[in-house]
Amino acid sequence: MNPVAFIDTVTLNKQALQFAIYSNAIYNIQDNSLFLRSLKCSMERLKKLWNLLRSKLFLVNFGIAIGITVVLVWVVMLVLKLYTHHGESVSVPDFVGLSIEEVEKMCDDKGFTFVINDSVYSEDVDKGAVVEQNPMAGFKVKEGRTIYLVVNAMGDEMVQMPDLRGISLRNAMAVMETYGLVAGNLRYVPDIAENNVIRQLHKGKEIEPGEKIKKGSKIDLVLGLGLSDERTSVPHLRGMTYKQAYNLLLDQFLNLGAVTYDSSVKNRKDSLDARVYRQLPAADTINKINLGSNVDIWLTRDTALLHGVMPD
Repeated sequence: MNPVAFIDTVTLNKQALQFAIYSNAIYNIQDNSLFLRSLKCSMERLKKLWNLLRSKLFLVNFGIAIGITVVLVWVVMLVLKLYTHHGESVSVPDFVGLSIEEVEKMCDDKGFTFVINDSVYSEDVDKGAVVEQNPMAGFKVKEGRTIYLVVNAMGDEMVQMPDLRGISLRNAMAVMETYGLVAGNLRYVPDIAENNVIRQLHKGKEIEPGEKIKKGSKIDLVLGLGLSDERTSVPHLRGMTYKQAYNLLLDQFLNLGAVTYDSSVKNRKDSLDARVYRQLPAADTINKINLGSNVDIWLTRDTALLHGVMPD
């Protein structure tokens, strides 16, 4: 290579390098200058903002805004308290067993409303009376709360008559209980099928299996007496409820006759709690009576009668 040309090439490269370094320096100076100007503007804005926050006008306006906010929150809380009766509650009355008319009057007096959700069949209360309620009695609620009620159906629940013929009295009793039926009078006739059901009667007439009948109806049964003239003793019924006395008489193959409640029994609930204080014929384990005979009972809730003190 020509020495002169080589020297010229080196000189040119050196000049190009110097130019590049110079250009980059100028660009960095310009970039730094822009950054400094931007930083200066930001500082000026912050200074203006700080001066504004410290100004008397801003502090007065800010205080007014805080005061208005506090007043608005207080007014809203006061209105809500008055509207919802905050902190006030009343006890839910006991509606079970009451008629709808009684429930309506009590709700008007106590400031409640009620809704009838459903109806069911129940033997614990009168027809149309309340069976269940929600919330329950004694529960603390706000005045004006809606009480949801389940009432006893006004109509009669119907069931199909089962076939009791050919089975024993004990099995017949179990079947009738399953269907919600009650054993009525028992009558015995001479038959080799001792203590088995021969006929089933309702209100004195034969009733066929499958016929619709009101739940809780009494079914009279004709039973086989067997080949002997059998008799049974009269059990002691004093102190028993109606149901207990009824079941014990059936166990002895006897019928429940007349049932009399005294003046202490005023409603259905009282009748369920009442107990036998007198019976006829009297309890006797020596002198026996014929199977299927009637035993009359008298019931009361008066403890004096149950302890043997008879009325004048």
